[in-house]
Amino acid sequence: MSQMLNKLCVKTFNNTNVITEIGVVKKVNSRTIHVDWGKKVWVYQNREFRWVPVTEEEFLQKYGKNKFSPEALVRAEELGLNIQKG
Repeated sequence: MSQMLNKLCVKTFNNTNVITEIGVVKKVNSRTIHVDWGKKVWVYQNREFRWVPVTEEEFLQKYGKNKFSPEALVRAEELGLNIQKG
């Protein structure tokens, strides 16, 4: 579980590929996972956590060409991710 720390999670809009939020796994306990989504930190029970956390390199490879909401672009900049706009 500790291998999830500081990895990125992504929320998309419905079934589209538009990324609306980018989160960072901040804390992992035996029963909960804490994800910082920028404006808020959510605590998920392990069985409710549905994301596959990825490293920065994996994120850029997997999601680098996706569309991003304006809020997600700001969050990516805060996290130091080099997202190609457009």
